[in-house]
Amino acid sequence: MIAGVIALVIWIVSRLNGPIVGGPLDDYQRYHGKSFRCVKVVDGDTIDIEIPDPKAEKFQAYTRLRLWGIDTPELAHHGQPAAYFGLESAEFARKLMQGKMVRLELVPDETRGYYGRLLTYIFLPDERLYNRLAIELGYAYADPRYPHPRREEFLELEAQARDRLAGLWRGVEPDQLPKWYRPKRIERFWEHRRAAPAAPGSK
Repeated sequence: MIAGVIALVIWIVSRLNGPIVGGPLDDYQRYHGKSFRCVKVVDGDTIDIEIPDPKAEKFQAYTRLRLWGIDTPELAHHGQPAAYFGLESAEFARKLMQGKMVRLELVPDETRGYYGRLLTYIFLPDERLYNRLAIELGYAYADPRYPHPRREEFLELEAQARDRLAGLWRGVEPDQLPKWYRPKRIERFWEHRRAAPAAPGSK
């Protein structure tokens, strides 16, 4: 009975939203350029939107998104404490997206990541690009590991955020960077920060 209801829901959704099975083209037709309500912020770079994901292994009433080109500090999970600035990054994302309508922009030929999450740029209700904003204000790292249309732009925005000591860049230490991040590529940054004036209110 339950399986029959689920199958009916998926069939109805497919009629309303176009093709739902197959490769990236189906994802592009289903999600690209469309707005959906963000029902949950998982962390600073992962959210759930209010539409069933027909490609999920098990039926779920939401689609999980991984934001293109950024990586944010981890929240506590699997017995590990939250990474430096993880809570601040997640709270920033919740404030801007949770419960609100967001517009998705996909890359046509690469719509899914390793874990099956939809890869996307996210535009806020005021049309600001969240991926860009998170890097610009120091709530996210620009992730250079995977090519995407805005890769160079995001790397430049991160360099500017470091120069301003925005967000996490005011206090992060080399051993607190993500495992994939190479501290040597920003070697001069640590000297720059040591020479910078102390933040207002700091001791």
